[in-house]
Amino acid sequence: MPSVGVKIYSVFFKLLLRHRLQSLASAGGLDNAAFGVSCRPDEATAPPNPAFSAAADGVASKDLHIDPNSSLSVRIFLPTPPPPHAHPRRASDPTPTAPAAGAPYRGYLPHAVASPRAAASARRRLPIVVQFHGGGFVTGSNTAAANDAFCRRVAKLCDAIVVAVGYRLAPESRYPAAFEDGVKVLKWITKQANLAMMTKVRGGVDTFGASTVEPWIAAHGDPARELEIAVPK
Repeated sequence: MPSVGVKIYSVFFKLLLRHRLQSLASAGGLDNAAFGVSCRPDEATAPPNPAFSAAADGVASKDLHIDPNSSLSVRIFLPTPPPPHAHPRRASDPTPTAPAAGAPYRGYLPHAVASPRAAASARRRLPIVVQFHGGGFVTGSNTAAANDAFCRRVAKLCDAIVVAVGYRLAPESRYPAAFEDGVKVLKWITKQANLAMMTKVRGGVDTFGASTVEPWIAAHGDPARELEIAVPK
């Protein structure tokens, strides 16, 4: 059985390694191979499109890297939002209107949407579809052109928010890395819902100042109507 000194050193080493990995990730000094890739370089990908007017299908999309210790990411698809509401907002809030001339859509802040004075159309909640791409956990990605088109179609026809998971692939990331990434995304969506319901959200930061509210999910998502789907290849 290891001594107390060995245990303390092990904990210190893990904390030091975690700090270094986060520093390298934020500085861009570490490539995807060190974190487990989420896509292959030979696969055709589609860029995110955060503007509704530029997208022919009326669906905006954006990419988020939600785990600083791995390549885990999500691409969120949001159908055209309802008309803007008349609820007064703070000067620091993002503009709560649908974008014009191709401007990116930033989303409503949860304190404005949850207000009883907000318009009923602005308070609507969309179901959240969590999508896992096919490929046998070794190929494919959430940003692939075919997967992007599929998620856009689901978001448009079902009038739902689609969260496409960019989980880590094998053999760079061994089993059960992909399953763990899926669980992390589900917990992340749940945390977004909890942050959106907080009564004292200040600028999208929680009590500890460590988590930021994702406006698309916080303003329009309904976690009570969450659905997970997998697309086999």
